[in-house]
Amino acid sequence: MAGTAFLPWEKWIAQLLHPVAVAIRRWLYKRRRQRLLAQSEGWPKADGAVQSIRWDTSFPREEILYSYNTGNEYYSGSCWHWFDRSAVHEVKTGDRIILRYSREHPEKSVFLEFR
Repeated sequence: MAGTAFLPWEKWIAQLLHPVAVAIRRWLYKRRRQRLLAQSEGWPKADGAVQSIRWDTSFPREEILYSYNTGNEYYSGSCWHWFDRSAVHEVKTGDRIILRYSREHPEKSVFLEFR
């Protein structure tokens, strides 16, 4: 919390627990992403464009907001992009992406990769 003065032992505990919290959140994200990729197998692919990027100050990630066209209408979606030392990719507004979307519910989409 901004402006909050922590006692030395509170800072120490926070420094110990934060990496654990980050690891848990990243693991949950990867697990959910694998489930979404499996669920979206067979959905049509579409090209999209990054509209905006929001940095998450609590975790090493950013929220990518994107838009895509299904042929008839435009939709938008979002995904988390976790920072990873092994796969460095600087995301910029206007970047092209590839995603899958549901035919029955075109507003449901799953991010696949950056172009």
